Amino acid sequence: MEDDQTIYQALRRHLHRMPVGYPATRSGVEIRILKRIFTPRQAALALFLTHEFESAEVVFQRVERSRPGWTDRKECSLLLEKMAENGAVFCRVKEGRSHFALFPFVIGMFEFQLQRMTPGLYEDTARYFREGYALEYLSTSVPQMRVIPVETAVDETLHIATYDEVRRLVYDAGDRIGVAECVCRKGKDLTDKPCRATNRRSLCFGLRDYFDAGIRFGWLRKVDRKEALTILEQSEREGLVLQSTNEQDPQAICACCGCCCGILATLRQVPNRAAYVAGNFYAAADPALCVGCGKCESRCHVNAVSVTDGRAEVRPGDCIGCGVCVPACKKGAMSLSQRPGQHVPPRDTEALYAVIGRSRHPLSKMKTVSRLGWDWLDQKVRGKKGYKWPGS
Repeated sequence: MEDDQTIYQALRRHLHRMPVGYPATRSGVEIRILKRIFTPRQAALALFLTHEFESAEVVFQRVERSRPGWTDRKECSLLLEKMAENGAVFCRVKEGRSHFALFPFVIGMFEFQLQRMTPGLYEDTARYFREGYALEYLSTSVPQMRVIPVETAVDETLHIATYDEVRRLVYDAGDRIGVAECVCRKGKDLTDKPCRATNRRSLCFGLRDYFDAGIRFGWLRKVDRKEALTILEQSEREGLVLQSTNEQDPQAICACCGCCCGILATLRQVPNRAAYVAGNFYAAADPALCVGCGKCESRCHVNAVSVTDGRAEVRPGDCIGCGVCVPACKKGAMSLSQRPGQHVPPRDTEALYAVIGRSRHPLSKMKTVSRLGWDWLDQKVRGKKGYKWPGS
């Protein structure tokens, strides 16, 4: 009979074969995270799931072929439902039947731990990013998240696509719009490091399938379009970065800050940050209008703006195109421009992970390391010095 540690190690290897991997670390923190999310029996059942949605019956038949008598239909279904409730797997209801799939640790399992977040889980996540997951996240061929420019930064001269209009993204979700507590800020609160950018906590949106899951399991509150737009307007006033899942029909929209968001914190540590972001814009400063007040610099969550000799300068290679600096500039010196070669996001979740999965290769990380440089890997990802993830 397999012991628990063997089961969790097998699950770690199984997850690492998914489109977004789950790498091992020297410390074994990734195993500790799995133990927080899955019971041993749930972990054993998860070995029979893939990243594609399947019914409980399909999963049961796969188990039965491999391990006859290990479970029955009723227990298999109950285990899957409980795993979905605990945010260990993703559940989608189609034609009245639940379908289940594995999803990445980020974006996925971590965010769905909202109701189960503890200081230990948050701190383990921070450590995991430092020791290996940051490199995994950065190495996908297509980013899992995309940056949406704030509306007040977009003028009529920009020919903006619907997937870059945050209000259109909310509107198109119809009546499947919900707001949830920000899991990153919850983790910060639990570790006595509250957010410095906002006092609000319920400001992240679940749409479509995320909405269905949030309503079903009680971690999301349904809102109408009017309230959703009011929440978005407040996020823009507070200078928060709007990020959605990288789909034309996104599942979530987050309002992020550099002091809490692990993704922004990771980007802040790498050179040429824009290369790891799905976004279509960058900011620029007009030296003729700039008075060197520094508001744009203080508002930038990825340290892409600096004021030198009384003038702001934006490093295009580091700018992620969020636009929060534009409304902060009362002199009108900051503006957004479109990047050449526009990024068109995949249609939906299945298309996104299909693209990532098809292009995943053992050398993907080596290519990322080559771009970042070995010194960065040694000093930042391996945690020898310098790398700061929220909660570090």
